[in-house]
Amino acid sequence: MHMEDNVQRPAAWHPATLRQADWLIRLPTGWSPADTSGPSIVGRLLTALRDGPGFAVLRGLHLDGLDDRACAGLGQEIIALAGTPRPHESAAPGDHLLARADHTQGPEEAALAPHTDRAGPPGPPHLLALLCVRPAPVGGDSLLASGATVHDRLATVHPGQLPALYGDFRFGTEPGLARTGPVFARTGDRLTVHYNRHQIERGHHAAGDPLSAARTRALDAFDDVLADPDLFLRVPLRRGDLLLLDNTAVLHGRTAFTDHPDPRRRRCLTRSWAD
Repeated sequence: MHMEDNVQRPAAWHPATLRQADWLIRLPTGWSPADTSGPSIVGRLLTALRDGPGFAVLRGLHLDGLDDRACAGLGQEIIALAGTPRPHESAAPGDHLLARADHTQGPEEAALAPHTDRAGPPGPPHLLALLCVRPAPVGGDSLLASGATVHDRLATVHPGQLPALYGDFRFGTEPGLARTGPVFARTGDRLTVHYNRHQIERGHHAAGDPLSAARTRALDAFDDVLADPDLFLRVPLRRGDLLLLDNTAVLHGRTAFTDHPDPRRRRCLTRSWAD
């Protein structure tokens, strides 16, 4: 398969043709990760991740009575149904509860550009889970896009830029987080994507390895495709929603939001990674 070849569905989905039934899983009352009475939940989750769009939302988790730390543990339990959880890089030895992905420090937060997560060694995690503990009063919707669809759009509108995106880039500068690798890669008929423009620019600047004009044009082409809002599925996560996605196949971002003035009621999502 050549790098210019289009990726076949269902990996190359588009919001206009994606069915909600392919990714939204409504949980029965009282469901928990240890519930053996409903194995179809886990089966549907794995099907969505492996044979579907590469993401799913579990809706209806019961969070009443759980503090933020306990909610993080719940997210870790659920991601373990699909992979091997990673400890957070700042966790104490033996502590596998992950830090909050999003806890605001002020009343307004800017939009978050579409990207994939880096995490720490041994490299980008295969799976990402975000559990909505408290949504923002206004905004803060999750934005999802198929990496394969971005690739196919590039093959159509910027075909000359694809080869550069299969070459290596430097991602970030932090010890344990910095890495070198391609934006797109193929293993057999499987396409993977890893992208974060900000971290790529930081990595090349810190390494004294300026981005060439050709690589800059390729990244600009990627961002040009991402500028199309119709490419993104917009998901307003509710309290008790858990978004689980394939971090090698789906880019995620966030709309801007205005938060609650009470620090105890501010937007909070817990994040878990797994392989």
